[in-house]
Amino acid sequence: MARFLRNASPEAYFLFSAFLGVMMAALASRIPGLEVSFVTLLVIFIAFDVITYIAMKVGWIKTPRQRSGVDE
Repeated sequence: MARFLRNASPEAYFLFSAFLGVMMAALASRIPGLEVSFVTLLVIFIAFDVITYIAMKVGWIKTPRQRSGVDE
C-alpha cells in the first residue's frame, strides 16, 4: 500500500483518501458522545480531500509522485 501511494497520481491519491474519509465518517458517526451525523462528517472529509486534490493539481503542494522523485 505504501508503494502504491508513493507513486500515486493526484487522482488515485484523491480516491484513496475519499475512501478513507467514508470509512472514518462511518466509524466516527457511531461514537455516542460525538453526536455528529454520518453525512456531516462525510461532507467535511470529502471537502478536505477536494481541497487537497485541487492544491495538488494547481501545484501548491507536491503530489506523492513528486515527493518520491518519480515525477520531477
